[in-house]
Amino acid sequence: MPQGTESCRIAWTLSERPRWRLVTLCGLYFTQGLPYGFMFITLAAVLAESGRTPGDIGSLLAAATLPWAFKWIAGPVIDRFGLPALGRRRPWILLAQAGMILFLLALSFGPDPLAHERWLMWALFLMSACSALQDVAVDALAVDLLREDERGRANGFMYGSSYMGNAMGGAGMGTVVASMGLRVGFLVIAVSVACVMLLPLFFRERRGERMLPWTQGEASPQAPALADSAMTVFKRLMRAFTLRSTVVLALVALLISIPGGFLTGFSTVLIVEDLGWGVEKQATWSGIATWGGLFGSICGGFLADRVGPRRMALLAGAGIGLGNLVFADAPALWPHDGFIIGMMVYEAVLSGALYVSIFALCMQVSWPLVAATQFTAYMALLNLSRTIGQWLTSQLDGAITVEGAYALAALMQITPLILLGLIDSKQARRVLGSG
Repeated sequence: MPQGTESCRIAWTLSERPRWRLVTLCGLYFTQGLPYGFMFITLAAVLAESGRTPGDIGSLLAAATLPWAFKWIAGPVIDRFGLPALGRRRPWILLAQAGMILFLLALSFGPDPLAHERWLMWALFLMSACSALQDVAVDALAVDLLREDERGRANGFMYGSSYMGNAMGGAGMGTVVASMGLRVGFLVIAVSVACVMLLPLFFRERRGERMLPWTQGEASPQAPALADSAMTVFKRLMRAFTLRSTVVLALVALLISIPGGFLTGFSTVLIVEDLGWGVEKQATWSGIATWGGLFGSICGGFLADRVGPRRMALLAGAGIGLGNLVFADAPALWPHDGFIIGMMVYEAVLSGALYVSIFALCMQVSWPLVAATQFTAYMALLNLSRTIGQWLTSQLDGAITVEGAYALAALMQITPLILLGLIDSKQARRVLGSG
């Protein structure tokens, strides 16, 4: 092979280019955070301004994000099936991104989303299904390609990129939607995803693989082999969940995000409608507050290393519950913008610290033999937890005041924090072995 051809092939290979590998992973995480932030900040504000109730908003967001609760199903599928000649994970990533773009374009050029709410719900549901598939495939790609000495740093940048996507989906897209409309917002997100898609499109995972189905190349011997059976993965996963600590952590993951999901509809209607902020102001400040989540995740990660992720999660979760109680007891301060913005930032910082700590704890508790699939299962339960909270909003809307909603959210925060004390992070490795 000519030397120039070999150099070109190495230059476009993720396994041999650490900086481009990190850029690609961060870009993919950004495209997962962008539509998520758009739905929970900008779209929620638009719906509130158009007269939707907290229950209406909660129901739509619960349905739209439901696929994230079942993304654990994708783990064994991705491990079992694929097109190895194109890369072990890359075909799934490209398929998922193409699907995201398709449904975002449909929302942009199809029926008016606000006039056809069922169409909006189904299009967002399908877009979220593609985004959840991408999330699983990207996590698998990171596990495959990241070296041991770069995983901590890379995870920090990747999680930070997701927060950046959330912030842009709120602050940035809130301005776009306020001036040009909701359809243009969907179009801008579709174009953003398409631009990032160029990275996995033109970079191979490993040397010798095909860039496109019709180009030359073959499966790399260094890539993980396809599993013999998806059932084998499921059986090992079920064995991992026979231990007390793994089951208790699953309950924590299922409960920990319910308060946040429950408050989304109430807080959005309160700020946009009752306090008169409007879509642009609410989305802008919510997006800016998201940067507090980035700060909290970075600091929380360092603190979790020092005091332990379980203790850090307990402290951050208790802080969030206390903040909800303070907010419920201070309606006289709600008309003051400084108080609302301060609470936004406070909640974002502690949420960032809480979830980074929970992620680290999930990694510690997972059995190494099925760590990727088990970790995905925990993440799916976290997503389901938020969906349950949004559904609960639709059930209690009209039966509870905003003050009561925040007080109830504070009480709901207690159970998962108590359960954290029952977890032994080393039980799986001690009882089941490390491999």
